[in-house]
Amino acid sequence: MKTTNDTDNLGKSIAEIFDRQYKYVIPLYQRNFSWRQPQIEQLLQDIYSAFKNGQNHYYIGSLVVLKRPNGDFEVIDGQQRLTVLSLITKIMKINDEPRLFYDSRPEFEEFLADFYKSEDGNSDIDFPQTAHLRNAIGYIKEIDLDAELTTTKVGDAETDFVNYFKNNVILVRVEIPQDTDVASYFEIMNNRGAQLQKHEILKSFLLSKLNGKSYDEFAKIWTACSQMDTPIQKLFTADDRRRYFGDNYDDFRFESLVSVDNNSGGGTAGTTPLDQILEIAFQTSSAKDDKNSDGTEDGVEDDGDETKYKSIIDFPNFLMHVFKVMFPNKVKFSDGEEKEIPLNEKYLISAYKAVESQLNSEDFIKTLFFCRTIFDKYVVKTVIDEKAEEGERWTLRKPKKNDNNALDFGKTFDNDENQNRIVKALTMLQVSFRSRIYKKWLFEILKWFNEKRDVNIEHDAYRNLLDSIILNNYNERKIEYNPIAENIHLTKENSYSEGLNTPHFLFNFIDYLYWVDWKSTHLVESAKYVKDFDFKYWNSVEHHLAQKYAIDTENNPDDFINNLGNLCLISKSSNSRLSDRSVHEKVIRTPDSNMGANRQVMYAESKDSENNYSWNETKIKQHYNEILELLNNRDAILRNSLPPITNP
Repeated sequence: MKTTNDTDNLGKSIAEIFDRQYKYVIPLYQRNFSWRQPQIEQLLQDIYSAFKNGQNHYYIGSLVVLKRPNGDFEVIDGQQRLTVLSLITKIMKINDEPRLFYDSRPEFEEFLADFYKSEDGNSDIDFPQTAHLRNAIGYIKEIDLDAELTTTKVGDAETDFVNYFKNNVILVRVEIPQDTDVASYFEIMNNRGAQLQKHEILKSFLLSKLNGKSYDEFAKIWTACSQMDTPIQKLFTADDRRRYFGDNYDDFRFESLVSVDNNSGGGTAGTTPLDQILEIAFQTSSAKDDKNSDGTEDGVEDDGDETKYKSIIDFPNFLMHVFKVMFPNKVKFSDGEEKEIPLNEKYLISAYKAVESQLNSEDFIKTLFFCRTIFDKYVVKTVIDEKAEEGERWTLRKPKKNDNNALDFGKTFDNDENQNRIVKALTMLQVSFRSRIYKKWLFEILKWFNEKRDVNIEHDAYRNLLDSIILNNYNERKIEYNPIAENIHLTKENSYSEGLNTPHFLFNFIDYLYWVDWKSTHLVESAKYVKDFDFKYWNSVEHHLAQKYAIDTENNPDDFINNLGNLCLISKSSNSRLSDRSVHEKVIRTPDSNMGANRQVMYAESKDSENNYSWNETKIKQHYNEILELLNNRDAILRNSLPPITNP
């Protein structure tokens, strides 16, 4: 006989969770929806990765509910995940009516009712309280499911993936007894303590393999490397900084861990008791023990500089890059399959197990330390800047010792033109492949530096590396089209015409080529319209000529409206503001602020006095041919920008 506490068959597919017989209610004591793009993107890309890899089921956690007397499920835990899943099922056309409701929050229910009623998954309801839901819908539609290809959107997902999402994605629904004291339940949940994360488990594994080396030094370096939002030189005392980075703080001098006698801990020589290893492994920040009253560490100068930045990757995913740098070829995983180490932190422990027999812990900490030093000096981050657009700006800094012998920071490349070119290439890659997982371009950088084992690289060599990474990404897409002759109409068959499905990388690559050509080579005439700009996380494809204005008596508007020559990448807020406006309105009402090079060219060509703000099939074809000229000259533009080589 089964009871209400029976734990059988708790796993429910998405189709079962959102079956018409169920109704989920978010109680008043629950906070409002708060997930942002990173959480939504991670969830969707992990599911898509499981689908592409043929994983039979994908479990996405638990949903804790309390069944009310009327049969409704009161959501106790898991409402953020449930809300996102609810929105996705509508956008994927899996579910066409709301199954999620809110106690005493009519604006939420009105918004969701309108959202589900709409054909395109949009809502005209715009309450301030529902802004996060509206933003989440936009994120879901714009997120690239395949983090490596950036071409697959949720709304356009193939039928097989929709079926996989519907039937193979599993949520464990736990129904607690009706007499449960919910307040006590939350107290227990909050006091149960945080579970160990994968990187903490990995740390304990590596410590257990040290064989007599210094656990303390390993833990100190590991802790510093894990604090991705602070320059690593700032995380050591002055003495350690000189030891690890040289007298000028700008080198990499670490060779090996200091050997110590670990016999005093109760173990045998060359070993340390397991409880001591675990105690060291569970430490989250050894630097906290050395904090002064002002928040700095002993011997660490607070330079007051902009060096508190935000990293483009988190520590667990950075560790995956280190594994792949050390083992770039295929390795055998526990399932017997030989494959490359995936750049996704969910495989952190399985990757370790795959290489455990070949892995030396001291080699790993040295590679981690080196890669982190390179990352700080040669990869962009963002810093908060209230004066900058969107409140933050890019930065690329290197450590140095100032005139007072204290730690300071300056531009990685002293020459402004060299610095700007590197920043432009790095930010182009970052905004194109923004996900914290599968950052292949970052791996290529770390691998290149690791092979050279040099932290002081000349600008030209690094620029060539970045341009090669960018060109390889473009060449893999095999976008091969010929210019369209004057007497030939544009069609979907004879031109690149992917509309909203155009990869964001392609837009950013076009912007990058335009900028380099404008700064250096001057091969393409339309590059004369370009002004300097900063790459941002623009994530909406804009039709310069909107569908409603695409009237052409000689040709079908569908043949040119989605053409690459009519498209540019803008921010979601700009797209919302400019949606369905005429070209004239867009050009005269858009402030002369930061916008991509391609968009600058389109606007400049639109407001040419001879054209009187005209933008039609003829102009679109003209601009399309200009873009093809730019793309077809990509090697020359990037190669010719190098300084001339003089023979001795």
